[in-house]
Formats: sequence, structure tokens, C-alpha cells
Amino acid sequence: MTDKKGLMTQYPCARGRAFVCKNIGDYVQSVASRQYIDYIDEYIEQEEADKYFPADKKPIRLIMNGWFQWRAENWPPSEYIKPLLISMHISPLKANQLLTPEGIEFLKKNSPVGCRDLYTKDLLDKHGIPAYFSACVTLTLGIKYRVEDSKRNGICFVDPYFEIPALYEDINGQKVLNENLFNEFIQFYADNSDVINLLAEKPFFKHYSPNGFLDRDENVYRPYYKAFCFYKMYSRKFSKELLLNAEYITHWLDVNMAKDTNDDLLNYAESLVKKYAASKLVVTSRIHAGLPCLGVGTPIIFIADEQITSENGTFNVPGRLGGLLDFFRIMNFDNGNFSSDDEVLKTFETIDDNTVFQNKDSWKPYAKELEKKCEEFMK
Repeated sequence: MTDKKGLMTQYPCARGRAFVCKNIGDYVQSVASRQYIDYIDEYIEQEEADKYFPADKKPIRLIMNGWFQWRAENWPPSEYIKPLLISMHISPLKANQLLTPEGIEFLKKNSPVGCRDLYTKDLLDKHGIPAYFSACVTLTLGIKYRVEDSKRNGICFVDPYFEIPALYEDINGQKVLNENLFNEFIQFYADNSDVINLLAEKPFFKHYSPNGFLDRDENVYRPYYKAFCFYKMYSRKFSKELLLNAEYITHWLDVNMAKDTNDDLLNYAESLVKKYAASKLVVTSRIHAGLPCLGVGTPIIFIADEQITSENGTFNVPGRLGGLLDFFRIMNFDNGNFSSDDEVLKTFETIDDNTVFQNKDSWKPYAKELEKKCEEFMK
């Protein structure tokens, strides 16, 4: 009996709500898996894979990659799913709920488990589950989406981390203006109003939040304050012309639960992959912008600070980046200044439209092995 072929998706799980804030990076991972499927019999939502009971009782092959999993009570998946467990991250937030006797049995039965990060590999090792560091399937997006270097154009900033200090402090239950910060804003704005005004008009500076989800603050001045925070930081390393001409993108978006389908979200994720593939440079703090850029050959600068790399950072989930950061050329932001230990980035005093460099090659063996395993599994 021929197995069916499925594509795992991560459709928002907040049932009963009209809109849900979604990280489209989850669907970028599905776009990567879709490269290996010649036809899709069914979409299977990761969070509800335990509920897959087909009427024809035919098993379905499914590449299972990504972050596992908010609904830990729905783990492990149905017996009708034949999984390729690869590029998996098991969050420490859910590890105890996933690694039940039943969960461990499922992982052992379908081992070895390809782990997206070193934390997950160490976790599975401790439970006696055969595992290895696979890195992320998005590293293979160059199979379908690579663009010739001569056709690249434009620069994208994709959720680049920057601090947005609170203008008001809570003192004894009252909101008190931070006068030093406010005066700094006024002075910097007076000297750079032309740039800040243009940046503030971009939707990104209305919606971006360093702590995840979309910024819901409707204060009309907030985009100007965020543009100030961004430009004050990034103008120390990037040219004015580059920052003004760049496109700014956030991976967070509102999903209409009554209207938006899996195909809609996949198409949007694919459009971002194509945009990154056709860019001259991407600057980001998102691994699901950075890793695809490696795969498609687009030069990428990964912006990091303690909030990004720390296990306690609000921008990150503990353990999620172990092993992956080694693939990037990283620029660190520390104590108000950019710095880099990278042998290439530290040679640039200012990054502008004419800056040219190549990515590291350390990710390539992992991409080749991922491609091989996914192709063989879906044949």
C-alpha cells in the first residue's frame, strides 16, 4: 500500500478568536519541507497531529520539523503518521510534558531524531533517545529559491533587534516621564528629523516589538520614538542611505481565523523567501530569515545581544539557538555600540550599499545531509 504524503503546518491554535498573532517563520519551515513533496494529500497541523485518523486508514508520510509544542497534551502524534523527525526543537518550556513514557517511546521508535539545536540533542541524549544535531531544513531552501548573484537587488531588515526603553517609569504607582531619555530623544530628533520622519512612515515601525507579537500601542508618536531608537543605534554602523533605502519586515502578522488558509500563509511565507533570495543583503535577528538566507546564498548579518543569545532573554526561548549561531556572521550590540568578532564584519567601519562579503560555509554539510534525508524519505 502506497503511503500518502502530508505537509506539516503550524496553523494558529487559538480557536474561537477572530484574529491571532502569528510568527510566519513557522510557515517558512513548511515551505522548506514542501520542496520534497511532489504532491500533498493533506495538511496536518503539528499541534493536532494526534487527531489524524484517516477514513481509509492509509498511513501518511510527514516531515516533522520545528518547535515542539504548545499543546503538549496532544503529543505524541497519531499511529497513522509515519514521521521523519528532523530539525526538531523541544522547548524546555514543554520538555517535561512531551517526554512522558509515551512521548519517549514515540521518539525512540522513530529515531534517530534530528535536532535543530544542541540543547534538544543533549536533552534527548539524557533520556536515552538516539539523536543528532541536524540543524534546520530551511538551510536547504536553495534547492528551489536560489537567485543568480547578478540579479540581486535591495536590502532587507527583518526584525533586527533594537532596544525600546520606556519613556515613562512606574514610580509609586504613577507614570513619570524619564526626562533624561525624553531630552535625548528631542535632541537627536532635532538633528535627524529628516531620517526619523521617513523611517516612522514605514509600517514596520508601527508594528515591531522586540518582545514578540505585534505592537498594539496606538499612540501616533510611538513610530517616531521607535524610529529614533532604531536609527540612534543602527546609524553607528550602517550608512544613512542604506537605512533609508532598505525594506523593513516583521515576521509577526495578524491571521484572520475565518479567512486565511494554510495556502494563504504558505504563499506569504514563500513570498518572503523569494524576497530574501533576491536581496543583496539581509540584516536580521530572526533565525527563520537568517537560515533561509544562508540556503539561498544571500549575504546575511545576524544582529545579536544578550536578549537574543541569553537563555533568559525576552527575545528568545532558552536553548533555541545552540549550534545555529555558529553558521552566521554575527554583529553584537553591547553597551550602546556595535562590535564583532567575525573576521569579515570587523573589517567594515561602515556598512553601505557597496559592502560585499560572503557567508560562512560551515552550514553547507548540514544542508546537504538534510536534503539527502528528506529526499529519501519522501521518495
